[in-house]
Amino acid sequence: MTTLLQSAIELCNRTFRVDIDRLPPDGIDGLPRKLWPFVWFFVRQVKGLVLTIAIMEGVFAALISVMFWYVGALVEQGEYGQAMLWLGGALLLIRFVTGTLAEIFYHLVYIPYVGNVVRHQLYWYTARQPLSFFQDDFAGRIANKLSQTGPSLRDAVKSMIGAVWFAAIFNLSNLYFLFTVNFWLALPLVVWLLGYIVVLWHFTPKVQARSKETSEKFSTFMGQLVDVFTNALQIKYFARTQQEDERVLGLLDRHSESLRHATGTIWLMSVVIDVLNTALLLTTAFIGFWLIQTQGQLGIAAMAMALPMVLQATFQSGWIMYEVSGIFENLGNVQEGIDLLTKPHRVVNQKGATDLDIGGKPAAIAYRSVCFNYGRDESAQGKPVLEDFNLAIPAGQKVGLVGRSGAGKSTITNLIVRAHDLDSGAILIDGRNIAEVTQQSLRRSITVVTQESYLFHRSIFDNIQYGKTDASLEEVVEAAKRASAHEFILGLEDSKGRKGYAAHVGERGVKLSGGQKQRIGIARAILKDAPILILDEATSALDSESEHAIQTALEGIMDNKTVIAIAHRLSTLRQMDRIIVMEAGRIVEDGTHAELIEKADGLYAKLWRMQSGGFLGEGG
Repeated sequence: MTTLLQSAIELCNRTFRVDIDRLPPDGIDGLPRKLWPFVWFFVRQVKGLVLTIAIMEGVFAALISVMFWYVGALVEQGEYGQAMLWLGGALLLIRFVTGTLAEIFYHLVYIPYVGNVVRHQLYWYTARQPLSFFQDDFAGRIANKLSQTGPSLRDAVKSMIGAVWFAAIFNLSNLYFLFTVNFWLALPLVVWLLGYIVVLWHFTPKVQARSKETSEKFSTFMGQLVDVFTNALQIKYFARTQQEDERVLGLLDRHSESLRHATGTIWLMSVVIDVLNTALLLTTAFIGFWLIQTQGQLGIAAMAMALPMVLQATFQSGWIMYEVSGIFENLGNVQEGIDLLTKPHRVVNQKGATDLDIGGKPAAIAYRSVCFNYGRDESAQGKPVLEDFNLAIPAGQKVGLVGRSGAGKSTITNLIVRAHDLDSGAILIDGRNIAEVTQQSLRRSITVVTQESYLFHRSIFDNIQYGKTDASLEEVVEAAKRASAHEFILGLEDSKGRKGYAAHVGERGVKLSGGQKQRIGIARAILKDAPILILDEATSALDSESEHAIQTALEGIMDNKTVIAIAHRLSTLRQMDRIIVMEAGRIVEDGTHAELIEKADGLYAKLWRMQSGGFLGEGG
């Protein structure tokens, strides 16, 4: 028996499995920002499955009413002929088949896959948001909303079919049979249904609003919780465990209070429905006894049909109430996910964008009349960070960017990888406007080494191989050697006994020192070997000995590349072909180190004299 059922499960999986790895035929340029269009966006992708389940649920619900009618018919005839018995058996068989098939589709097809279809497509869309999207919110909150929205949408649709649609068909079937027997016998159910709908209409919006508030407070709690664990080191070093305890307790207290309001509303709704149920049973029983007194056997038959019907309706009323409350709670979660996750992409590929193909050779870079502001409301006096900015970098030239904090150096490098779009002007690579090429091809052509090297909680091998996903172990080791990382990697071992390149680094690389993380990041950049190289304080986290080794490695990988390097340690820029000195978003000096140092009243010379050991403040 078990083997037979397992075979049936496997057959169902092969035949009806929903493919998670799919996108709509026209892609996802944007997601609907209103609730019902958003729900339909995903339901339409599995509409055949949803329609099949709805048909089965409708047939199953109608058959329950038919079974009650059948009992009444048996009582009315007073005898149990072979035809009636065969009819009863057929009804039972059809009811079993439709109910079983509905459960099979629910548990083997709909529930395992549909929620993850939504999750996958939401992830696909969210992952293509610009950098600012992730900088403006908690990573834990974004992840929590993405995780919740799929199952909430799935469960809301399931409840609409399995509860609301089922109850509607069941009660409409009941009314049909009751009206065919006696108008007065159907009247209590009509009044009950109207009252039940009014109660749900009144209470469920309140449940939805309070459930949404509860969900929002829980998401805030989760975001703060992830933030606390991410910054565990700072909490320990500053002895702030007690303060974080109080913060978490406050968030949980607010969540509990909002949850109490939601559950209190549900309880009040259940009390009102219990009153309606009691009234329905009493009035139906009263009319049934009156029919028995006036119609005899026909009255008994009517009572035998009507009483089970209304009893079943009252039994279902509590279940439907909680299902409807669950629908609104789930829809509240979906709406919150919509508010957070469906924001339009601010950086998108233009229609007709083509791939950038530099051919592995150094590329010329040109900024032409570039104007950009991160947000005029946030900027001092609304002045752009860059205004009518022009810069030409010939192919293969190595350029250093120097300036005080806020001068616009990092903005220049952020714009070339399209972390943001320009307000006006253009950036050209080998004569092609970067706004007219695909983002993926643009970023494949550029290697960026940032001030902090961000690592995944994966193996050392995986983190370095990220620069070239088909790289062999030998290539990874060679890149690590060139980044002066090979020796310390061999000595690594994680909590599960994995060693060397197989050792995992912990979330964000917390098990490694700053210098070790930086060297792994540089090894990753060496492996990528893109024709444009951007160094944003690439050696700032290293000690003097490591810095010298890395500088040597960087000099090697800078060969045959166009390089833009930001550094506050000016001594690291002496080998640059050209140094650009910036102030308030403008180029104020341009020349080699030797040329600029000779300008005694120049900004570069002043910064050089201010340094002790070649280091200049902070920022970018």
